Amino acid sequence: MTPVIGITTYEDQASWRGWSARAAMLPYVYVDAVRRSGGRAVMLPPGGDDEEASATVASLDGLVVTGGPDIDPVRYGASRHPRTQAPATLRDAWDLAVTSHALRLGVPLLAICRGMQVLNVCRGGTLHQHLPDVVGHGRHDGPPNGFGLHHVQISPDSALAGILPDDGFLDVPTHHHQAVDLLGDGLKAVAWEEDGTIEAVEAGPSELGGISGFVLGVQWHPEQGSDPRLFTTLARAAMDRAAAGRDAAGRTITGLAAARSTVLAPML
Repeated sequence: MTPVIGITTYEDQASWRGWSARAAMLPYVYVDAVRRSGGRAVMLPPGGDDEEASATVASLDGLVVTGGPDIDPVRYGASRHPRTQAPATLRDAWDLAVTSHALRLGVPLLAICRGMQVLNVCRGGTLHQHLPDVVGHGRHDGPPNGFGLHHVQISPDSALAGILPDDGFLDVPTHHHQAVDLLGDGLKAVAWEEDGTIEAVEAGPSELGGISGFVLGVQWHPEQGSDPRLFTTLARAAMDRAAAGRDAAGRTITGLAAARSTVLAPML
């Protein structure tokens, strides 16, 4: 069974072959990463209401919440920093909604860069709006319109350490100027840059009120690197969910058939 994995997208004005129009966009590296991991990629354009978000997530076996623009600080009760980007209102609402429903439904979730920040805000956390003000350097930024590299260290007692076992620092592709400040409810920090910036969070059933499933946020961009392990882990979790759903459907059909035969038996 090939698991269906949704990927959140940008909503922006785009130009191609002489055309210019509002578009749902996604860097193709995300699609490639999902397909290479064994998943079936489905793009999730922003703009739907909460009911659509709930129904959409319920139809998925896994979810990737992708990188992108800054989250509107009003979403976490803060005033706008001068370096914070203009709000992407439709995308903020959609990404927060699908993330919330993934957690509620136990849909395996990989949240990347902005996606990790969405996960944190979704759980009531806050963000550093301009990281150089906090750490005193621009190592996280990467070059303009490109990705840099920096080191992260992973907590040895985390689920992430089981996916990316490493005795020292791991080099990761980076491009961000915001980061987690106050951790959201039920999330735990499991990786840090050398300056102490939180670079990964995870959660489990005990932290999220009985919600099960794979929940991981990373501040870096695994889709830009050559290491597939985060995506393959997501795909395995999504496949397990798909198989469990298939088994449950089979049991339901068997149960209905048995009930029907019981009802019909006296008539034969």
